[in-house]
Amino acid sequence: VLMMALSMLLSIGIYALAFGFKFALGFVLLLFAHEFGHLVASRVVGLQVSSPIFIPFLGAVIHIKEFPINSKMEANVAIGGPAMGTLSALFCLILYFWTNSMLLLVLSYTACLLNLFNLIPCEPLDGGRIAAAISPRLWWLGSVVIGVLFVYTYNIFVFMILIFSLFRLWQSHGTNGNTLYYKLTMKQRLSVAWCYFGLVCILGATTLYIGELLR
Repeated sequence: VLMMALSMLLSIGIYALAFGFKFALGFVLLLFAHEFGHLVASRVVGLQVSSPIFIPFLGAVIHIKEFPINSKMEANVAIGGPAMGTLSALFCLILYFWTNSMLLLVLSYTACLLNLFNLIPCEPLDGGRIAAAISPRLWWLGSVVIGVLFVYTYNIFVFMILIFSLFRLWQSHGTNGNTLYYKLTMKQRLSVAWCYFGLVCILGATTLYIGELLR
């Protein structure tokens, strides 16, 4: 908990230098909401995880102390973050309508973009862990999306994700998710798909809506 608090303060300080204190505070709280969603989901499925550690310009990470028994359990933990992130984005949007604060609107837009990006179906993003429970073949789509993003942005962090994603594809080549870890019932796969595509649709629609408000 002490490490989490110190890393949060460090992140707020560094983001404040670049974007101002108010946005930095709100941004780190959005990251915390995302990681808190993972914590809650892990407790629900019975996995022990560490407190989140915040890394400036990389977000935050939690360490799973136990290995999930199958891809469905891993997907449930992964869904918790974007789900809570979506709620935080909608909460900021509601507060914007109440207060007319442009900062809250920008924070809501930022939360939508961050969580939508995190749902791209490739490792090491949450979307990759969720997609594995639907079909590991979705990793190919995620790698293509990340590759296109890198071509348009030339962002070093996007490039790092692309390399990791391609390595994961190479590592899983030939298995096609046919190991016991990925063997799920159709009902299990559909339940994960419902949550995944539901979050993508909500975040996508909200992002477009806020984009119009910001014009």
